[in-house]
Amino acid sequence: MATLAIAALTLARISSSSSSNFFFSRTFNHFTTKFVPFRILHQRRRFFCHNCKRGIASSPVTIPSISDRMTAPYGSWKSPITTDVVSGAAKRLGGTAVDARGRLVWLESRPAESGRGVLVVEAENPGGEAVDITPKEFGVRTLAQEYGGGAFTVSGDVVFFANYKDQRLYQQSISSLDVPPIPLTPDYGSPVVSYADGIYDERFNRFVCVREDRRESAQNPSTTIVSVALGSKDVQGNNFFVLVSLFCEEI
Repeated sequence: MATLAIAALTLARISSSSSSNFFFSRTFNHFTTKFVPFRILHQRRRFFCHNCKRGIASSPVTIPSISDRMTAPYGSWKSPITTDVVSGAAKRLGGTAVDARGRLVWLESRPAESGRGVLVVEAENPGGEAVDITPKEFGVRTLAQEYGGGAFTVSGDVVFFANYKDQRLYQQSISSLDVPPIPLTPDYGSPVVSYADGIYDERFNRFVCVREDRRESAQNPSTTIVSVALGSKDVQGNNFFVLVSLFCEEI
């Protein structure tokens, strides 16, 4: 108590002889109110009362009645914020490309459809609505290299994409959406072979991409670069291949 009284007395003396009353009152704000200089205390009261009046006027508080209150065991309260609301708040956008008409094509994941990946092309005329390219029974997503990526490629009026359910590679016309996608790779009965990071070779009419094959070993799959249209392998091995591109004029 003696130490507190001395500190308070020192504060009072400093406050009376210094113009920096606000600094010392803020620094030692753990003291009781009776040790704060009267001028500072009066200013604080005016400041807080003014803000309290503004807060009460602008933000009325409604206290729920007893009948509206609910008693439940810990962790069992029913919240209006469900997992569906949180996960379905917005669509996630993926890669982009441009078709033969200069329209933007993008991939979006839709939580309302269990995260199905859908390719969308922008409207041909300004102000129009975007059009879904991917049919409802398909989903654009590849499982290559576990985390996926590079699930579709646009070349002119054609889009090549990996279907999530069977992991097969498909070809689809953007201008003829009434025609179903055409499978380009075999059906192995289960999604054990995935394709990604593809590029269309117009000169030889083939699609070159990365193929991950888990038929022999799911823990150590083989990763190869393949030419899908011709069905022949250009590179074979167990290395990590990504981002295929055509470099030479003649391959």
